[in-house]
Amino acid sequence: MKLNDLRPLMQETFKGTYRLTGRVACFDDEGIPYLKLRLSSCSSDLVVLAVIGSIVIPEHLGHMELVVVKGQVCVGAEDSEILLTEIRRPLQTDVAGLPALQTLPRTFCPKPEALDQLIMAVRSLTSLPLQQFIKRVLERRDRLEVFLKAPASKNYHHNEPGGLIAHSLEVAQNVLAMIQVNEPEMPRELRELGFVAGLLHDIGKTYTYDMHGKPTAAAKLCDHADLTLEACACGLAYLDKVDPDSALALRHIWTCASPGARYGAAPAMTVARYVRDADAQSAMADNQRKAYRKRHPVGFGRLGNNVYWKPSVTAHG
Repeated sequence: MKLNDLRPLMQETFKGTYRLTGRVACFDDEGIPYLKLRLSSCSSDLVVLAVIGSIVIPEHLGHMELVVVKGQVCVGAEDSEILLTEIRRPLQTDVAGLPALQTLPRTFCPKPEALDQLIMAVRSLTSLPLQQFIKRVLERRDRLEVFLKAPASKNYHHNEPGGLIAHSLEVAQNVLAMIQVNEPEMPRELRELGFVAGLLHDIGKTYTYDMHGKPTAAAKLCDHADLTLEACACGLAYLDKVDPDSALALRHIWTCASPGARYGAAPAMTVARYVRDADAQSAMADNQRKAYRKRHPVGFGRLGNNVYWKPSVTAHG
C-alpha cells in the first residue's frame, strides 16, 4: 500500500469517540511510517490509519483508553481506508454526551447478542440517574473488558466466555418478569431499580476473574458478593447526590438477600427477594441444561455435586 496513492472521498467523513483496542506500527511501500489503530464501540469495530508526522498523536495512549477521532474515507489502488486527520483524548463533556454504554468495546464481547440486549435495555430506562449510575459502574477502563469476557462461575452455570454478561442480563430480565406476575402495580421507577440490582448483582466478579476468565488472587481471598459495593462505589457516590433513596435501596438489596452476601439485615422490600430468586433460577436452569446436554433429557442428570431429575411426561389428547 502507498499512502500517497490514497484519494479522499469528499462526501465520506468519519468522526466519533472510541476505545483504542489495538495498535500496530507499520511502513507503507515507500517507507512512510504510520500507525494502524483498532477502534471499538458498542456497535462497531474498525481499523484506521494515522500517518506519523502528519497529525499530532497523543503520547502514551494506553490499551482501552478513550480517544476522539476525525478522519477521511480514502480510496487507493486496492481498497478503501480511513485516514485520520485528528486524534485526541476526550474532554469530560465529550464523554458525558455519549449514549449509555457507547464505549463498551464490541470486539471483546464473546456474546454480542447479549451486549445488544443490554444496551437496548439500559437505554430504555426512564430514570436518567440509573442510566448514569450504570455508566459509572460498567464503563470503567479497568473493569469493562472483564465484564464482557468473564464467565459467571468457574465450573458450573454460565461458565463460558461471556457468561457473566449473559447471566447478569438474564437475572435482570427475570426480576422484571417476577414483578409483572406478583406486583403488576409496582411503580416503573421501582421496577427499573430491580432491573439494575439484578444486572449488577454479580459485578464483584470483575475482581475475582481476569480478562481471560481465570480466577484471581481475590477469588481465593474474598467472596465476590462482598466486592459488589466496592465495584459500584463510584456509581453509588453519584446516586447519593442525585437519588439517595435509590442508592440506599441498591445497597440493601445486594447485602440483605444476595446469596453469600448476608450481613444480618432482613429483606425489607420484595425487590430484594426477586433479585435473590432470579439469580438462583438463572443458575439452576443453566446447570440443568448442562446436566442433560449429553444424555437423554429424562431421568436423573448430574453436574458436579448437583443432581437433577426430569420426569417422563406423556401428552394426553
